[in-house]
Amino acid sequence: MRVLVLGANGFIGRRVREILGERHAVVPADIDFSPDPGFLHIDPEHPDFLWLVERAGADAIVNCSGAASVPASFEAPYRDYTLNTLRIAQLLEAIRVSRRATRLVHLSSAAVYGNPTSFPIRESEVGIPLSPYGWHKRQAELICEEYSRTHGIETISLRIFSAYGPGLRKQIFWDVFQKSLRSGTVELFGTGEETRDFIYIDDLALAIERVLEDATFDGRTVNTASGIAVPIRQAVTVLLDHLGSGCTPRFSGTARRGDPTHWEADIGYLRSLGFQPRFDINSGLQRTARWLAEQQ
Repeated sequence: MRVLVLGANGFIGRRVREILGERHAVVPADIDFSPDPGFLHIDPEHPDFLWLVERAGADAIVNCSGAASVPASFEAPYRDYTLNTLRIAQLLEAIRVSRRATRLVHLSSAAVYGNPTSFPIRESEVGIPLSPYGWHKRQAELICEEYSRTHGIETISLRIFSAYGPGLRKQIFWDVFQKSLRSGTVELFGTGEETRDFIYIDDLALAIERVLEDATFDGRTVNTASGIAVPIRQAVTVLLDHLGSGCTPRFSGTARRGDPTHWEADIGYLRSLGFQPRFDINSGLQRTARWLAEQQ
């Protein structure tokens, strides 16, 4: 299979590119220039998706590009909309105009659920997003479904929960690491009892591979997670132990705008494709801590 990976230099795109490259022909593309052979450069302001689709000649596209910050989506909602919604519509229109039989894997987010009403969260859950980021990801899902139903373009949207691992220089574990270097106490938002469904980057890349090879591309959405809820306090403590920092986590009790309280995904469909997480929170954070220590 020939696969175009958009956002190939990003945290997720880089690992997807590596793992898919073991079994498939990968065409990498990103807004950042790369000297790698076959790399396609994208103009960040005026991306020519039709040229990209035709030049790549791919059987499938995995879109790992876009904005990925809830706080930033409050500060610049139109920019977030442009990167997470408008660009998806432009990409799908390019596929339609090209008349190529190209499948699209759209990386969405669990942010579409907001604060769910039941657990584990099923794809049928109708959530109310808590941030512009969540709303824009949901709108992009609907556009994917629209193009699938009305134009016959094969699409699937993966609702990714809390992805982490080596290479991610933002979000909670990077934040904890940076604070641990400056102080004996790591202060964080929330109570620490909030839960997240963490998925290690290698597991995420393997899940995408399983989807590409065996999923039904009919505009559906698919939870992409480990299927296990982990309290934030537990995860942070495990990371600090692996770092050997001796720091103590302290929680402010104040929730950050846009943050959900609890997440735990039903990954029944993903399991039906043969996916099984290989990393639990301990083994995943052990590898993450090793990489973080190298950053000093």
